[in-house]
Amino acid sequence: MFKVFITSRVIDRISRDVNRPVERIGLLMGALENSSLWVNDIIPGGTEMSEVHCAFPPQRLAQVANDIVEGRIEGRIVGWYHSHPGHGLFLSQTDLETHMQFYQFSSYALSLVADPKSGEFGIWIYENGVGVVQLPANHIHII
Repeated sequence: MFKVFITSRVIDRISRDVNRPVERIGLLMGALENSSLWVNDIIPGGTEMSEVHCAFPPQRLAQVANDIVEGRIEGRIVGWYHSHPGHGLFLSQTDLETHMQFYQFSSYALSLVADPKSGEFGIWIYENGVGVVQLPANHIHII
């Protein structure tokens, strides 16, 4: 199991983005260094769907990919975040499928779920031989 270092600025930005009564989604940006994942920015999805559904618009994802290639965005996509307003911290079947889509590009992919009503968040990773598991708090470092 690897460690995750996430900046307090990222936590603040996620908190502001998900502080709504509907689900929100976005990308986690960062880099892999010394077998640890560093999350140092986010890219909000920019759309609001419903209390229990959200999606990252394909045209927005294409623009993000282009901006990375063109050097307008630093780092790489290391995972995604979304909110479960008032529903708690868990990954639904759709969330698990989304996580595995990210995992196919990197074994260090993260799924972060935030519940703005409780003010809590959790991070999930894929662990070989086990599946998608919640990362223990002692592996998450806010800097």
